[in-house]
Amino acid sequence: MGDGIKGMITPLGSLFSPEEARKAAQWVEGAVVQCRSELRRLQGFVSENSALISLVRSLPNELSHEIMVPFGGATFFPGRLIHTNEFLVLLGDGYYAERTAKQTMDILHRRGKAMEAQVEALKATMLDLEAEAKFFNSTTEEAIVSAST
Repeated sequence: MGDGIKGMITPLGSLFSPEEARKAAQWVEGAVVQCRSELRRLQGFVSENSALISLVRSLPNELSHEIMVPFGGATFFPGRLIHTNEFLVLLGDGYYAERTAKQTMDILHRRGKAMEAQVEALKATMLDLEAEAKFFNSTTEEAIVSAST
């Protein structure tokens, strides 16, 4: 076996200028901020969906409900909800279907599962981006050290 050099270790700081590494770190941190914003938005949809499921579950318990019906921007009139087991559900692309409370809850549960899957995928993306940001920050530090020597 030879005693020759088989490889060479090159510090990352010597491959990237401090400015390039700093720009990459800022871009990744911006992507993390966007992901957090999107995550908060999706989590809001998930909580609204859960509230809607409990409302749909409780409406058919009575034949009618006394409510205040909005009329215009600031006016309300007393009214009554009837047919509390009938719902008009958006299927997509402007198509609606009349469904019972049970069918509506099934649809809402499926939509909730899809949103939760999106939340989990976004959390995984955020973890990847945070690791990438950490990498670029350490590369920036190495580039600054190697530029000053």
